[in-house]
Amino acid sequence: MTVEPIGPDSTTLTIRSPLTGELVGTVPIATPADVAAAVTASREAFGHWGRLTHHERRHALRAYTRHVLANMDRIADTIRAETGKDRGEAMAEVTAALTAMDYFARHAGRILRPKRGRSWPFPTTKGWTEYHPRGVAAVITPWNFPFYLMMLSTIQALAAGCTVVAKPSEVTPHSGALVAVLAAETGLGDGVVRVVHGGAETGDALVRSDADMVAFTGSSAVGKRIAAVAAETLKPVILELGGKDALIVLEDANVKRAAQAAVSWGMFNAGQTCVGVERVYVVDDVYDEFVEEAAKVISALNAGEGGKGDIGPFISPDQVDVVERHVTDALERGASVVSGGSRRTIGHGVYFEPTLVVGVDHDMELMREETFGPVVPVMRVEDEDEAVRVANDSPYGLHGSVWTRNRRRGARVAARLTTGTVAVNDHLINFFVPSITLAGTGESGLGGHLGEEGLKSFCVPKGITSARTLPTTMLMGGWLPRRVGPRYWKLLARSLFGWRR
Repeated sequence: MTVEPIGPDSTTLTIRSPLTGELVGTVPIATPADVAAAVTASREAFGHWGRLTHHERRHALRAYTRHVLANMDRIADTIRAETGKDRGEAMAEVTAALTAMDYFARHAGRILRPKRGRSWPFPTTKGWTEYHPRGVAAVITPWNFPFYLMMLSTIQALAAGCTVVAKPSEVTPHSGALVAVLAAETGLGDGVVRVVHGGAETGDALVRSDADMVAFTGSSAVGKRIAAVAAETLKPVILELGGKDALIVLEDANVKRAAQAAVSWGMFNAGQTCVGVERVYVVDDVYDEFVEEAAKVISALNAGEGGKGDIGPFISPDQVDVVERHVTDALERGASVVSGGSRRTIGHGVYFEPTLVVGVDHDMELMREETFGPVVPVMRVEDEDEAVRVANDSPYGLHGSVWTRNRRRGARVAARLTTGTVAVNDHLINFFVPSITLAGTGESGLGGHLGEEGLKSFCVPKGITSARTLPTTMLMGGWLPRRVGPRYWKLLARSLFGWRR
């Protein structure tokens, strides 16, 4: 995607296709005053949306889901125009969004129903936890999956009862804005989902605004800055950040299938996927077989516009410089390229050949920093323990996968990885399963999306107690003037807990 211009005097973003160079459209850049006005309007809408029952919101969100389903072609066309993705990949992105929409529309009421607490050791008091929407959620998302990632945060916020002010990436503003456009067309209500456009300054204004929380998906560097700004007012944040995701192949794995997965999910979306394969560790016994199989798969791929399996252009052409630097650094430090390794320009698009690199180690940028391109580096390891150790040797901890024919072993190794998500005999699927949590550790994030925990992140948990008869604190002797002393409390504690072993 080409964006022109973004300067101090710019009032609009002009977007051109990374595939053809053709004009996609323009959008106005929001000023800080525009951002403040959007948050104010969203807060007014929250006065209505936040008071709806879960049943009423379910009805509205089911209608929203149906409207997105009916507009799949329109959405996919917009995604393709802004990103250059294959149409099938664009459709897959919309399908993933629908999966999350359907799940949270149907299950939010169950997940957020009041949770009863146990009364022990205070039987004269009953208690429960309620989940109330935080208010206005600021949602900021990147360009690699511009519709899905925007919808992922938005649908959870809406299902929780929040309203949303969204800032899509300045690289793919139209794809992100469709989330708001389709919400308005569905009739969710004026201001329930609003959009502001722009670059870093607009995002900063949104984080510093009166929004009640921030849900950000993007780079670790930007996520840290957002966390620092939000901390000034103790504003809650959900940060889903970068990854350097490892794929481990054990000696008892289906090697052919593991190799196909490593290439597929290392090249998916031209490698521009935070949960894609960025590092591969193969146990020595099957290393040569794995490299041979991976080379076969890559040999069938082409960088360029075309049919199924091809590698598309970089959505943001500047990213190819990072990929090229990482490969060059690896070669200078002793690695070798089995296949690919070069950038290509085809028409208007900037591509990088599907690349397989061997002889890598952790002194190389390719194994330490997020590459975000169609490159699969493979490192030989002695055994399972070394594979786990080097996989955990990273500041990132977003996703990983383990390949073995022994399911119990796979689960055991998965538990040893310091990542927020792990797949056994698959990869990346966690990103699209709405019922389980998607979260990162270390520099890969804070908080999480999806699952019950993700939905509750958009809520304020409120604990409530109610006396069944007389106030429990009075019955226990806690009221003034003081009528009991230390001996009483010691006897009470022993009677309550002393018999437990």
